[in-house]
Amino acid sequence: MLMLILNVVYVLVAVAMIALILMQRGSGAAAGSGFGAGASGTVFGARGASNFLSKST
Repeated sequence: MLMLILNVVYVLVAVAMIALILMQRGSGAAAGSGFGAGASGTVFGARGASNFLSKST
């Protein structure tokens, strides 16, 4: 039972970390363009993450 609870907490923390990392604004747009990412933003666009975070809090 304890292992089940720990596994659930582990998965929730991992998903939360992935979501927070994807919402961050990309500061290295030039480095990202070398790998085919032409946009300077991430999941929510260039300014979408800051707007999303400010509206949700």
